[in-house]
Amino acid sequence: MKKSLLLLVIIITPFLSFAQKNQIKGTVIDEKKTALPFANVLLLKTTDSSLVKATSTDTDGNFLFENVQSLEYIIKISMVGYENFYSPKFKLNSENNLIDFNKIDLAISTNQLGAVNVVAKKPFIEQQIDKTILNVENSIVASGNTALEVLEKAPGVIIDQQNDKILLKNKSGVLVMIDGKRSYMSEADLNQYLRNMPSDQISSIEIITNPSSKYDASGNSGIINIKLKKNKSYGTNGTYSATAGTALIPNSTNDLYRFSNNLSLNHRIEKWNIYGNANAYRSTWFNDTELNRKVNSENSLYLFNQLSTRIGKGLGASGKIGVDYFANKKTTFGLMIDANVFDGTMTNASKTLINQTKGDNSIKSSVLQSSNNTLPNENITGNFNIQSNLNEKGKELSFNLDVSKFWKHGDTYFTTDFLDQNQSVSSNLLQRNITPSSIDIYAAKIDFTLPLENKVKLEMGLKSGYVMTDNNFQFDFQTEKGWTPDLGKTNTFIYEENVNAAYLNFGKQWKKIGVQAGLRTENTNSIGNSKTLNKVVPRNYWDFFPTLFINQELSKNHALRYSYSRRIDRPNYQQLNPFLFFLDPYTFEEGNPFLQPQYTDNIELNYTYKGSMTIGLAYANTQDYIIQITSQDDVTRVTKAFQTNLNTFENFSLNLSSPIPIKKWWTTQNSFSLYYNKFKDPNLLETNLNIGQIAYNFYTSSSITLPKKYSAELSMWYNSPSVYGIIKNTRPQYAVNAGIQKSFADKKSKLKLNANDLFLTSFFNGYVNYKNMDLSIKSRWTSRRISLTYTRNFGNQNVKSTRKRTTATDSEKSRIGGNQN
Repeated sequence: MKKSLLLLVIIITPFLSFAQKNQIKGTVIDEKKTALPFANVLLLKTTDSSLVKATSTDTDGNFLFENVQSLEYIIKISMVGYENFYSPKFKLNSENNLIDFNKIDLAISTNQLGAVNVVAKKPFIEQQIDKTILNVENSIVASGNTALEVLEKAPGVIIDQQNDKILLKNKSGVLVMIDGKRSYMSEADLNQYLRNMPSDQISSIEIITNPSSKYDASGNSGIINIKLKKNKSYGTNGTYSATAGTALIPNSTNDLYRFSNNLSLNHRIEKWNIYGNANAYRSTWFNDTELNRKVNSENSLYLFNQLSTRIGKGLGASGKIGVDYFANKKTTFGLMIDANVFDGTMTNASKTLINQTKGDNSIKSSVLQSSNNTLPNENITGNFNIQSNLNEKGKELSFNLDVSKFWKHGDTYFTTDFLDQNQSVSSNLLQRNITPSSIDIYAAKIDFTLPLENKVKLEMGLKSGYVMTDNNFQFDFQTEKGWTPDLGKTNTFIYEENVNAAYLNFGKQWKKIGVQAGLRTENTNSIGNSKTLNKVVPRNYWDFFPTLFINQELSKNHALRYSYSRRIDRPNYQQLNPFLFFLDPYTFEEGNPFLQPQYTDNIELNYTYKGSMTIGLAYANTQDYIIQITSQDDVTRVTKAFQTNLNTFENFSLNLSSPIPIKKWWTTQNSFSLYYNKFKDPNLLETNLNIGQIAYNFYTSSSITLPKKYSAELSMWYNSPSVYGIIKNTRPQYAVNAGIQKSFADKKSKLKLNANDLFLTSFFNGYVNYKNMDLSIKSRWTSRRISLTYTRNFGNQNVKSTRKRTTATDSEKSRIGGNQN
């Protein structure tokens, strides 16, 4: 740590004291007096209008030219959707060496269509050369949803509600980040967290299928970065939004109401910027699952028909407060604290009918089980950061130090009644399990970007992270003497992990071709200790992750992008935990402390036409693929779900995305993916697995501008039947969503009404037919929702935004077994 801080001081000191000469600067704003980032700024000679220098505005709308020769110039500023700006002529010399344009207003480009006003705005789905962006903030159909429901609308993203997984291009292992900070949750807890996050908190979602070496190597199928809203004014301003809604699911429960209230504030004075936000919400959910299973055991055929229903609700709150200190025009120090708390309950009721047939005899029995779960959890994270933009050419240095703490304490009480063929209770069982867990995370990272001559750029960085998780699983059953520990199911598991990483990226831009090559190396030291079972699993290994990206401009309208990356997915902490978790007397889950990390090689070729239409081919090969498998014991008739490593998983895909304008007031965004998944293992449950299937999905949305400040959106997504390991999805899943919005005269208020899955068509049907398993699955959840959202902006709309930042714990949080609701 001392060496890192010394390196920071050595690098940054010369630049802080460097005296600038002949500067041109200014701030570009829009018609709402809000900063415009990424606008193109050209410095032109007045004599022949030739280009001298070019830059773009930063996230605060600022631009700066330094060390400019003493001549006469003009400034040209351009941005899509706005009229070009040309400055008056000005002259730089020794007596006039600083030109400050202060604020430059860009006029929006507007066409009149009778009573309809068409204003350029970002589409809900925006395709860029290296990523896909969902612009959630201005979308009608996304309003009033949760983060998980918004992701479900993204091209190439599949939400597997049955197995609590997020798939990208039909591949699992997605790295989910919040404002550049990696989440540390198990897949089930991450889905629950996103299921409770209101979409009103979200500005945009970035989907990166092939990240560079600068990012953590985790996430074999790519990165999803959820960017939360930030304010953009001088002085004091804020945004308030409120959402109320319910789900409409037949034969479920009457209480599926939910609400959220969100408030964000920002205050900027001189060298200080103070910001914060707060959110309070009520979350509800419903899920029912029907399982039909056949078991041949001891010359008898057993038919199991199980219907289980889960109903949950809870209250949650989240908050963030931070401060930025602008030491000078280039260097900023920041401190940020954010926290989340959630307290909920869930009830689970199941009925299992068992029909045993032996010859001509048939014996019927059943099992009734009910459980009550408490779901309290909370977390807090502190971040200290330094950001130094050393010059206008992009030289940049950043440092982040993070400390995070997670707590989860879940209690579950089970009541099980065994009924004979006369439907009389033959026996019953009372059980409980108490599962307190805590996770501590410490991480630091430093990143340095160095532009060189001839359009060469270097990026380099170091990172070190330490994680320690302590899980105590206590399982008891009730006897005449009270609660008695079940020693076969009780366990204490402690896991420690230290990952140290370094990376180097080299980039070079020629006239028509740009190349970026990178290498990241990571050293992992871990130890898993099951104290109760006396199992200790130590590991120490090095990994190298190369990346290569080539952008080729074929002509003005045609471009190609080639990319390769190698990535890793380490097991999350709950997957390594050898706990036994019983769903009912015939079904349980078990962790695997010997689970290995999986490694993926990704290759992509993308063609882009006019910067909007994209066609892509991709191939991914994953070794030691982590997957959940279900096995069956024919003697006890018990099924066990456990995590294991498959030998190989291959994914081939063809992807198409294109906006299609129908009318000037009606635009559409469309995407289509055709893919083939192949799963292979020569000895899965002592049987050769070799299964593959062609599948496809598509997404289409329409945005319509109406008179009197109304607008509307209509969208649909569709997933064909597919295969995942030994599970086959037997019916297509799709949903139609619609929304309408009214903007008020003051332009500061909006009212949105939207509905999701109008026809209840997104449910899951599937089956498993592998070795001795014969199982069919049907599942429903709270997919059809209707909600009303009101949003109001207030205060001075001139404020600069809080800085975009990533933190040092970006890569560890996604593997936590605790919920961050």
